Amino acid sequence: MSDTLPPYLPRKFKRIHLELTNRCNFSCVFCPDGKMTRPRGLMDEGLARSALDQIAELDLAEKVTFHVMGEPLLHPRLLEILDHAASRNVPVGLTTNGALLRADTIRELALRDLRQIDISFQTPDRESFLATRGTRADFDEYCNRVLDLLAACSARPSPPIFKIRIMTTRFAGKMLQQLGIPDFMGNSDHLRSTVLQWTERVYERLGRIAPDREDLKRRIRKIDIRGWNVIEISPDIYIETYVLTDWGNAFADGGIIEARHGYCFGMRDHFAVLYSGDVVLCCVDFDGKTSLGNLRDTPLLEILRSERLEKIMNGFKRGKLEDPHCRRCLGTHSVLGSWIKPAASILGLKLLKPFFYRKYRLFD
Repeated sequence: MSDTLPPYLPRKFKRIHLELTNRCNFSCVFCPDGKMTRPRGLMDEGLARSALDQIAELDLAEKVTFHVMGEPLLHPRLLEILDHAASRNVPVGLTTNGALLRADTIRELALRDLRQIDISFQTPDRESFLATRGTRADFDEYCNRVLDLLAACSARPSPPIFKIRIMTTRFAGKMLQQLGIPDFMGNSDHLRSTVLQWTERVYERLGRIAPDREDLKRRIRKIDIRGWNVIEISPDIYIETYVLTDWGNAFADGGIIEARHGYCFGMRDHFAVLYSGDVVLCCVDFDGKTSLGNLRDTPLLEILRSERLEKIMNGFKRGKLEDPHCRRCLGTHSVLGSWIKPAASILGLKLLKPFFYRKYRLFD
């Protein structure tokens, strides 16, 4: 049997999500963790190694990122799994909230040749942190640990891409009320001020100065609350801001009018393997509703060649949603929205997102 992928899939995925655990040390009100019905658990180290082996043998991914749900630093064999990925020459990205960073953890992570580290910082000040993250951890200590990791990684001869992610709440009015989320980042001026403050914190921690402070301020002034912003504040160090979403109607109360048409980048540029071994269409499927098969009993290539996946992908090509979960994910509460949202998915994902991938090549 040929080891090539079928024609309805890309030759190589931009990223594959490998969820080491769906347990988390935070209980953020904006995360669907509380809506998740699948059991909590850890990926068996053997399964993680097998998944990485198959990805390496098929040369499937530009990067494997250890995240869907949960906090990967909770996995007791994380370092060993990272080492196995390195032994197979699999580029790895680590997504963490950063709260479990300790001096020994920081030291060990800095020794690993990670491709990228994403800090899901989300709430950039003490008030929003304490109001939304479900923890009473000391905010200043939390910030310092993140900066310590940044400093340790930056000292490497070839440091990883380091990205601090901040969430905005501009378009989440109804969701804010429903979930009790404070409107902590709701206008562009506040966002720009926050990015500048964090830029200065990074420079101070690294003992650097901006090569052109006026140019940096000019770029920060261009940041807008209404979209996705990525700004390089130092070589290989970025601040990313993005809009709070509802995880495919995870928080919807009442009936959803399912979409019949639309487009998704699931299995187009990425897919996910949950800690259980289930292979799902995309990283938004936090509850495993689109499972195509399980790596415990079926090789990954066989799952990717399944008739069901072929039908789903051919549907995306025609702008048609074949999977029930996809229909709900792109569904809305209103008849008008049921037409607008699918059209927007085709415009935004099929036409515009490839442009942004080319513009921001490192942010897959």
